[in-house]
Amino acid sequence: MTELISHVAVVSASNELRERWLFALEECSQNDPVAPNSCDYRFLPCESAEQALQLAAGDGLLQAVIIDTVTIDGADELVRSLKALRAELDLFLAVDQNSEFSSHAVELLDRNDDNISHLFRQVQSAIAHRANTPFADTLRDYVYSAKDAWHTPGHSGGASLRDSPWVSDFHQMMGEHIFNTDLSVSVQVLDSLLEPHSVIQEAQDLAAEAFGAQETFFVTNGTSTANKVIIQHLLGAGGKMIVDQACHKSIHHAVILFGVEPVYLHASLKEEYGFYGPVPKQHIYDAIDSNSDARLLVLTSCTYDGFYYDLKPIIEYAHQHGMKVLIDEAWYAHGRFHPDLRPNALECGADYVTQSTHKMLSAFSQASMIHVADPDFDEHRFREDLNMHTSTSPQYAMIASLDVARKQMSMEGFLQLSRCMDVAARLRAGIDKTGVFRVLKLEDMLPEELAGDGIRLDPSKLSIDISASGMSARELQLELFEDYGVQVEKVTHNTLSVLVTLGSTESKVLRLLNAFKKIAIKANAGKEVLRRSVPPLPQLSAFHVLPRDAYFGKAKEVSLLAEQHGLNEGVIGAISADLVVPYPPGIPVLIPGQEITDSIARFLLNLYHSKNGMEIHGLVERGDNAFLRVVDRG
Repeated sequence: MTELISHVAVVSASNELRERWLFALEECSQNDPVAPNSCDYRFLPCESAEQALQLAAGDGLLQAVIIDTVTIDGADELVRSLKALRAELDLFLAVDQNSEFSSHAVELLDRNDDNISHLFRQVQSAIAHRANTPFADTLRDYVYSAKDAWHTPGHSGGASLRDSPWVSDFHQMMGEHIFNTDLSVSVQVLDSLLEPHSVIQEAQDLAAEAFGAQETFFVTNGTSTANKVIIQHLLGAGGKMIVDQACHKSIHHAVILFGVEPVYLHASLKEEYGFYGPVPKQHIYDAIDSNSDARLLVLTSCTYDGFYYDLKPIIEYAHQHGMKVLIDEAWYAHGRFHPDLRPNALECGADYVTQSTHKMLSAFSQASMIHVADPDFDEHRFREDLNMHTSTSPQYAMIASLDVARKQMSMEGFLQLSRCMDVAARLRAGIDKTGVFRVLKLEDMLPEELAGDGIRLDPSKLSIDISASGMSARELQLELFEDYGVQVEKVTHNTLSVLVTLGSTESKVLRLLNAFKKIAIKANAGKEVLRRSVPPLPQLSAFHVLPRDAYFGKAKEVSLLAEQHGLNEGVIGAISADLVVPYPPGIPVLIPGQEITDSIARFLLNLYHSKNGMEIHGLVERGDNAFLRVVDRG
């Protein structure tokens, strides 16, 4: 096992006090019967607030800071600066009876107390608190206790597969512990996800502390379900919601399920590359002004391509108009743990935030979190809403992975994300050096209408322009996969997207750069540069009925195609009964209840005929014909 090292800074302008405390703390650490076997504590001197901030900005092993408030001017400001820089750090203020301070979320100690062993125990306890994984530890202990299982699931810890001549290969591939950790609610020591009171609740409380929430809830069927739970909680009986057209399809599904009246904000587009960006800030303000009866604003930040809003003024504006705010942060669970990525949605005042902990962090697929900061939060009703969507047989390994992913970010998130940013910078430089491929910058990707909105770009998401290679993105994607063993995240017509995550290693960096270098050498020979652009989505048309009524009401199928594969004019003016979504990018062209205009119908016809590998979800295909399900008004 890798050695655990925790750095602790002692900040004092008094040489005598600083050196005395450093010596005493080091002695406590060396003589402690537990510490040498669990964690190597190293105590570092800082003579000023400036030195402390420099240390926090550069030392990923720093876990705690002890501040002498008597000799350090502006201790309150130092605390605020440290929290803004590294939210996870444990902070201790050494005060005397004359000290005045207003800082919160810190431990206080008597500066004149010579019992330094007590201070050491406080530091040790605070760090151990963050490093605790109550659910994962309990699950591990239960598995290692090797209990006989006379309960579900039927594989009984893998016993049904292990010795089978037909399926033992599956057991061998997956490993014994994937089955040993697959348990049921019969094991009461593991708590209940639906009604947690012990280790699951403790794990959720630690997650709330780490991510800066009032309450945090674990979700084992993805952020898709998390979004539906929140919308049900706030608008389950109907009501008006302002929402980005480019939001995840789970939001659109919630609109259908709960009879919500949507006010859709048209997505911005960078046609050259096919990137759909955030909604212009003024458009959001205008929608809020025009829909004073709306009860919820829903935005995605950051997007799949890495755009994230200047959220604080938008959230404040919505709150001034009595609206709650839900931010889908599925792609931004890491945002709180590095100063270059902050502030995240919770820090900007969002009431509800959903995060796919599995996308950028170390949790299993489908493992997500709901973070709540709503001052009007009704916990009882919310739990009931959550339980309507949560399986009574949750995957315990998935819950454990959420516990462990939180611990990792709390203990080494800053260190790991600093490494990720270094990896991203080296990839950018190496790919640009090929002279054929280049990593796009924010100004390359951002639609012009968003230029003054304070939009930023997550550096962990690299979008690579391949136009100069003469290849299509799908051709390059296939070559990377088949010839170099590289799988990328997604493609547009002329870009590839690469994610830098906590699992990005030096070996992977070398192989990716080598692949781009070799492909670049041969790719441009005799090939023309691709200059094709993406046609914008047609304008949102009028809604004639609520999405729920259109989807669940009487419907019929109408052909999109006429003879000779032209457009069937009869589809124009009909009302869509389905969500019709070209993928990528996954943004609806039609939503149930929406009128099918001439421009929408021709857009879908062109996509259908293009045969470029794009999927069109919601389009009914039978043989050589395609149909749309529309409201039957007969």
